[in-house]
Amino acid sequence: MSKNNSILCAILVVCAIFSTNLSAQNRFKAGIVAGINVAQIRGDDTGGFNKIGLVGGVRAITILEEKMDVSMELLYSQRGSRTSSTEETRLGRDVEIDLDYVEVPVLFNYKDWLNEEDNFYHVQASIGFAYSRLINSAAAGNTNEHETEIENFNDDDFSFVIGAEYFISPKFSISARWVTSINLLYNNEKHNPNLNGLRGHFLSFRTNYLF
Repeated sequence: MSKNNSILCAILVVCAIFSTNLSAQNRFKAGIVAGINVAQIRGDDTGGFNKIGLVGGVRAITILEEKMDVSMELLYSQRGSRTSSTEETRLGRDVEIDLDYVEVPVLFNYKDWLNEEDNFYHVQASIGFAYSRLINSAAAGNTNEHETEIENFNDDDFSFVIGAEYFISPKFSISARWVTSINLLYNNEKHNPNLNGLRGHFLSFRTNYLF
């Protein structure tokens, strides 16, 4: 399946869930998400979560029980890595890898701390997995010459996700997630075997609104 077809399929799935939401308001919810990612890549000569990128998109929620639901999101997610000012001085160059993904997390969520007056739960813990499709990539400044291997990056990324969310009101919340890739950044059948495989990690801080 081509990259564009994969993205189209993800969009159609989310749209289908939103359509169902219109006819079953008591069990389904929809919302929007916006925030930032702070990312790093293990094995690229840099350390720390120095790469800052945007994240945003839509989410759909299926309510299972009073405290439990399952959510799926369709996000634009910027990740990668970058040297800190200290590392740039030490290495004598600015190392940077830019990765743009369409990301589809599927999470199980559990809520607690009931606000009895307004009938909503303040806190939520989440765990699940995400599939991401690489739509743009660039690299520069790395002595291992990762920038020459851009075409050999994996198009598909599979990640493990854990997170926490705090609801300020029934519709508005803030959240944080830790995401680590299960597979390596490079396609092992294509890339230079003398280079590190690279594995992505990032923290995501978001604001969320439910309709």
